[in-house]
This record gives sequence, structure tokens and C-alpha cells, in this order.
Amino acid sequence: MCFTLLLLLHLLSYMTHARASPQDASVVTAPTVTVVDSTVTTYVSAATTPASPQYTDDLTLRTAVLNSTNLFRWQHNASYISWNSSLATYAASYSAQCIWAHSHGPEGYGENLARGYPDITSAVDAWGNERALYTFGSSDGGEDATGFTEETGHFTQLVWKGTQSVGCGVYACNGQNNIGGYMLVCEYWPPGNIQGMGSDTNLFFDQNVQRQVHDGDGGFDTFSATAGATGVTGLATAGPTPTASSGSPAAGRAQQLMMSEWQVGLSVFVIAFLGFA
Repeated sequence: MCFTLLLLLHLLSYMTHARASPQDASVVTAPTVTVVDSTVTTYVSAATTPASPQYTDDLTLRTAVLNSTNLFRWQHNASYISWNSSLATYAASYSAQCIWAHSHGPEGYGENLARGYPDITSAVDAWGNERALYTFGSSDGGEDATGFTEETGHFTQLVWKGTQSVGCGVYACNGQNNIGGYMLVCEYWPPGNIQGMGSDTNLFFDQNVQRQVHDGDGGFDTFSATAGATGVTGLATAGPTPTASSGSPAAGRAQQLMMSEWQVGLSVFVIAFLGFA
């Protein structure tokens, strides 16, 4: 019921806010860093499983992505990220090709892929649960992090502190190019999985992939974490270019949408109604 109520509140906000026009992200490439592709993961569900609303309804998809992504980020001391329409447009276009490989697009986004999962939440959880295979480093270099690996690349992108926004696309491939079920593509900006050059290739991982500081979801602010699902855009902008000496781009706090007075009143009425139901 809580998730249904959350979707209802966001839908009220979504209906009364015009979507801002997406802003394209500009990418600045520095010769001192390398962005490494995240890995891909697959889970094949039963062919008879009905399609989840997380795949078929746009607002439900956005909310599910942000809720699951920001829960892992909160657990690992990273700021909430918001939905970005520029990233989502790119992701949707690529997912429709049903190609089981990274896009390697000129935009330089971070990218995670998944296919065959029963819903968005299951796919993001699979990415986040790769943390069990990851060794966390320290910002002072006293303990070296795992860095990028095929086994943990989804997780490190998911919780990368310098990332500010995400946009995802899905497509029902249903066997096209031997891809069963839905293919999920998520793009991130600024990208994670950045490797330094020289003697300390894991410097940025030490700084951006932090140890788990929260267990479970007690204290997790679900409404704030999913506020960006209504279409906040403009966060896919180039920040300071990371170098081996200056560190990673600063993480941006997700912009939160404010509800008008009548929306607040209606929300209170809905909550009261559900409480007495």
C-alpha cells in the first residue's frame, strides 16, 4: 500500500508540472582518466509471467528505478540522484535495438544493462548485490579497493558518488537477437567506473565507492528519493573533469519537487481515507 500511495502522490505532482525540455549532456574527455564499461547481467524469468507495470507504465518505471537505485546509494553514503530525460531518451533508443552489448556511444555516459528480470526492482537489486564481491578501499589510500571488475561493475556505477542523474529505457525483445523478456538499459551522468592513470588506477574508486553505512531501509526517505521521477531534468551537465590529483566530480543532491497547497491538502485527504479504510 505504501508503494501504491507513493505512486499516487507522484502522479498528482506529475499531472501539475510541465516536463522541462531535456538538456543534452556535454562530455569533456581528459587524457588522465578512463571510463570503464559496466558489465551486463541476465536473469531469464518464466515466459508466462505477465509484464510488470514497472516495465509498461512510464511513471512506475521511473519511480522503481529511483527507489531501488537511491536505496543502495543511501546505504553507501552517496546522494540521491534524479531522473534525466536526455539519458532516458538515449537508453530507450538503444534498448529497442535488442543488442546484448554496451552501446559505446559518443556521449560518454555510464551504462548498466540487464535482461529477462521480472521487474525493474529485481534488476537493480541484482546490480546492487554485487557489493558482496567488492573490497572497499580508503580515501587515504591505506587500503586498496577492488576497482573495476566484470563481477562488480554494475554495483560500482550504481553507488558512484560523483554520479548525479540517471535515465533508463526498456524494450520487450521477446526473443529478438536471442534476448528473452525485457531488456533494461540505464545511463548515468557523470559516469562512474573511472580509472586513474599511473600508479594508482583505483584512486577514484576509493573516493566514490564507499562502505555500507546503513543496513536495510530504516530511515530511508522514500518520497525524497523518488521525487525526481516526475521529470526533473538538467542535471546531466559537465562538472569538474576528474584528474589523478583533483579527484572526482562532486555529487549533486537530487532536486526535490514541491507540491502546491491543493496537492498537499488532497494528499492528506488520501492518507486519511486509506487510514480509515
